[in-house]
Amino acid sequence: MSDERRQFTRVHFHVYAEIQCQGETISGRVVDLSLKGLFVYTDKKLEVGDVVEVKLRMPLTNPPLEFHLRAEVMRNTDTGIGFRIVESDVQSFTHLRNIVAMQAENPDLVLEELLPKP
Repeated sequence: MSDERRQFTRVHFHVYAEIQCQGETISGRVVDLSLKGLFVYTDKKLEVGDVVEVKLRMPLTNPPLEFHLRAEVMRNTDTGIGFRIVESDVQSFTHLRNIVAMQAENPDLVLEELLPKP
């Protein structure tokens, strides 16, 4: 997917990820994320279109932060898997929004991305 097609601010952010798919757990490391997607470094591959559970862990926060997302596999590369976020609970979405806003060059733009388009 080209950057021009992305509609949400994407930020570099490194955090541990566990991906649950059909009874298998895949470990990886998130390298960038947005309000609607993320890319995870891993040597594993999943089928495009698979919907998985993603758990993000930030063990260095006090208390350690963990949140959960449902995501669809959009692409596989030599270095990892690109996902589109399809569902999250309110608390997990709030954490995601705060992380993206804090890491973004323009935090106000991140908040505007949540508003309906005219």
